[in-house]
Amino acid sequence: MNNRLALGCIMLCVSTHSFANDYGESVKVPFADNSLPGKSNISLEATVYKPAGKGPFPTVIFNHGSTGPYVIPQDYTINPWGFGRYLVSKNIALIIPMRRGRGKSEGSYNELYTCDREGINKGVDYAVKSVDATYTYLMNQPWVDKEKVLLSGNSRGGILSLVYASEHPEAFSGVINFSGGWVGDVCNNNSQSKNIEIFEDVAKKLKIPTLFIYGHNDPYYSDTTIESFVTAYEQAGGQVYFKFYQLGADVSGHDVFYNYGHLWSYVVDNYLIEAFK
Repeated sequence: MNNRLALGCIMLCVSTHSFANDYGESVKVPFADNSLPGKSNISLEATVYKPAGKGPFPTVIFNHGSTGPYVIPQDYTINPWGFGRYLVSKNIALIIPMRRGRGKSEGSYNELYTCDREGINKGVDYAVKSVDATYTYLMNQPWVDKEKVLLSGNSRGGILSLVYASEHPEAFSGVINFSGGWVGDVCNNNSQSKNIEIFEDVAKKLKIPTLFIYGHNDPYYSDTTIESFVTAYEQAGGQVYFKFYQLGADVSGHDVFYNYGHLWSYVVDNYLIEAFK
């Protein structure tokens, strides 16, 4: 899903302490790309924010959304620096990987735009591999507290975070899902979102409390669709704290992560305290 943001607004707007010009450290994440002829060792671009000191620090992996398509350039690096500074102020580290074919990451961007169930599953599976490479990278970093790693993401990155956590249910302290979904209501079948099946599958495997944050007036999912995500997740056995913000009649609810940190930061504060205790 697309963040629907002009490039000048792609960074998170959230009140933080005063920082120097720190926009994170660019690192390369090793990736063995079996989708290429033979076995090709490529690298993924990632941005890291770390508190001062050696750590180890609780760490968040943040997963970005899609290109739209064609709204956000494929080679643009997503860097929500406000979120990085917000977490660092709480002595928490952050890594933001760019998945294959995005930003300066090598490989092909094969996260399909399709309503076909097989195509959706292939796209999710393809994206998961970039998250897996990032997690493997973190497990080899001395500054990471291996017992306190949390997943988060926006749009496609939100639902992707849930999927990856469900595949490794003992590995993560929590998941924060901002506006998560793989496809929009344009793909609905008999008024039911194609995302429902994904949420249900996750909930059957993932038993830690999760936090879902959405905004009303989302151009991709109706309010009814968003509420159906939460209902399906809970009925399938998932634990979820759900916050649904009214941002204004002329405001895209899909922008809740990037532009409305002042609304959700208190909720996230409390969730992080519980997740990392």
